[in-house]
Amino acid sequence: MSTKSATTPASRRAQGRLAVAARVHGPDHPMTREARETFEAEQYLARVQAAVASAPPLSLEQREQLRTILTAAGLAEIGAATP
Repeated sequence: MSTKSATTPASRRAQGRLAVAARVHGPDHPMTREARETFEAEQYLARVQAAVASAPPLSLEQREQLRTILTAAGLAEIGAATP
């Protein structure tokens, strides 16, 4: 799996907004920095979605390990609704 090519409609929109912000405001403008952060977050989400889609089903123990990692990262709500 190539994580470099993982895209979603949201990541493509964020990339477009970043391109426009950089062209209109310049690379160091606060609006461009915010657009860059949004684009990077959307890229990360797209890579995670691609990794999850290609992964085999997780055991209960593996899900608990993942929940521990996400909780430590401040993402405790993610996955809490699914067993």
